[in-house]
Amino acid sequence: MYFNTILSNMAAILIISRSTLAFQPSRMPLIHGVVSFSSHNLSSLQTIGRHRCLYLSTQTNVGENTEPEKKLIDLAKTFIQNKNAAGCGEASLDGVFDMCCLSTVDLYGLKGEDVKPGFTAFFESHQGLCHELMEEPAVVGPGIVQYPFIKRWRSEEEGDEKVWKSIDPEKPRKKVERLGFNSEGKLEKVSVVEADSPL
Repeated sequence: MYFNTILSNMAAILIISRSTLAFQPSRMPLIHGVVSFSSHNLSSLQTIGRHRCLYLSTQTNVGENTEPEKKLIDLAKTFIQNKNAAGCGEASLDGVFDMCCLSTVDLYGLKGEDVKPGFTAFFESHQGLCHELMEEPAVVGPGIVQYPFIKRWRSEEEGDEKVWKSIDPEKPRKKVERLGFNSEGKLEKVSVVEADSPL
């Protein structure tokens, strides 16, 4: 009788084990610090990943940022922080200009002597300009970082809030902000481009 009881318990354990192995969660748990997206946004973001996948395919540790890549990502975040500080009036745009190689930078199409006055005028006409990341910045090539984003500001005329999303399925639109840094960590080009545009 004791032997039969042991067999019964082992059978129950085997059934539970098989049930556990068969269970497949419909949604993987979120990793801390990673933004989640709805299904319609995931398809939109696939094109952004193409450049990164092609670039990472040549790296030894796929999926893990190297120290130089981490520095580029930190620089991208600092660039956004400096823009936001200027947009909300906490600081001037000097933080942005200090990050640029002013003699050669292409800042949203502004070059040379037009960089400072042109960018300053843009902020003056977009009160409270603020940028939010839709996805963590990704290194997609040597010295190149890009990310989808949302920008908000108050219209100069009515004062109501305006919102622009770089990825918006309703438009449809699939764009990213792309930053190009030189070997000294200075910005040489900042532009908003199609997510799948050539580097």
